[in-house]
Amino acid sequence: MVTHRLNASLLIDRPLDEVFAFFSRPENLGRITPRSMGFELRSTDTEMRDRLEIEYRVRPLLGIATGWRSLITEYDPPNGFRDTQLKGPYRSWDHRHSFVAEGDATRVIDEVEYRLPLGPMGELAHGLVVRPQLEEVFRHRARTIRSIFSEAQPNERPLTVAVAGGSGFVGGGIAAELDARGHRVIVLSRQGDAARGPLPDRVEVRAADAMREEGLTEALAGADALVIALAFRNSPMEAPRRGQTFMEVDAAGTERLVAAAQQAGVKRLVYLSGAGAAPDAERHWFRAKWRAEEAIRGSGLAWTIIRPTWIFGPRDVSLNRFIGFARQLQFVPMTNFGGQRLAPVFIDDIARLAADSLVDPAADEQVFEIGGPETLSMRQIIASALRVAGIRRLIAPGPSLLLKLAAVPLTVLPSPPLTPDAIDFINQPATVDLAPLMERMPRRLTPLEEGLETYLGPTSAHGTLVFDPDPIGSHS
Repeated sequence: MVTHRLNASLLIDRPLDEVFAFFSRPENLGRITPRSMGFELRSTDTEMRDRLEIEYRVRPLLGIATGWRSLITEYDPPNGFRDTQLKGPYRSWDHRHSFVAEGDATRVIDEVEYRLPLGPMGELAHGLVVRPQLEEVFRHRARTIRSIFSEAQPNERPLTVAVAGGSGFVGGGIAAELDARGHRVIVLSRQGDAARGPLPDRVEVRAADAMREEGLTEALAGADALVIALAFRNSPMEAPRRGQTFMEVDAAGTERLVAAAQQAGVKRLVYLSGAGAAPDAERHWFRAKWRAEEAIRGSGLAWTIIRPTWIFGPRDVSLNRFIGFARQLQFVPMTNFGGQRLAPVFIDDIARLAADSLVDPAADEQVFEIGGPETLSMRQIIASALRVAGIRRLIAPGPSLLLKLAAVPLTVLPSPPLTPDAIDFINQPATVDLAPLMERMPRRLTPLEEGLETYLGPTSAHGTLVFDPDPIGSHS
């Protein structure tokens, strides 16, 4: 039986006691776990101590839930603790967490030993799925922890800004940028504080559901401005039976939020739309965006509408899908021949424009299209991402019609990896006219590979995250 090992090290610019206090709270495990894992803490007793049992549930594959129960076998504050799996997907799991002061900073060291069930089948799954997934979990942890422990700049004229959808990829990026600039940020989420994720503790999270009118006005109390960046779970894979659609969330959700903002005395709106929004657009997601834009324009409040192209970044669910395929397969499936032209835009550029639009009069009553500085084919974009990530894989195109037929049965899964409409969404071109933006609010836009390097490159965690060079371990 093979024992696998994974070692990681991360330097955090915070004192030992503060860092240990964060890691020793089981409630925080969900914050640093990728959302795609569907982490749910099931225990009610979470006071950290020796022999504590912690139960949680994860969804590591296709949204299918599996239970996990851990036992704290060692607890030595503030130097470390150790947990072992009592019940879960592994044959065995032993995780030692160590914390070492390095001046005013703290070195966090993870040493994991694990074994898989199912003999040779388990070892095959290890190379294809398990190991890549574990490495991505630790990469995600490093990025998230960096955000949680980030510092805000002084701001002599801070605004109080509510961000609807601030727990998602785009909204979360905007909330983080606003917080870093010293604004007071309120994130609206139907999950309440459970949606905090990578946001620092100083960011306020209020429970609010854009799918319902009730409570929205109260959630916006005290806000000077509202940024709307709604997205439904597993977007762009719609789930009509659960109301997770572009029309119900993007369109109707924005209309509810605008009405609540008017009642709450909000003075300014920024809406994240999409390049291609139009009343007669061929695709329903663009018609939904247009409907939302109409609510913004008719609000009577100061407003700015931002229409981005394909947004990429560490938490995106588009380009990262292809990277995920590459880490689990010996090829990267593409949903057509990859010829569609795109101008991918980095999440940080979107966040900066949204933050600037709140304070710059040049953004008043403007609709800005924004994309990256390069127009590339889908195949070129995927190839660039693989190159930056250090992954060599064949990019294999597939006929869209056949892929749509193959995706039909996947729609019954809790979190389908693909749907027929999502294939159309992925295959659409996305280019924009940057001239109006550059004329009124000139700025530098991030080239694709420069943005990719910040989270896929070997130094994306500032050189502090290191995996064991010999992941196979030993036989026993």
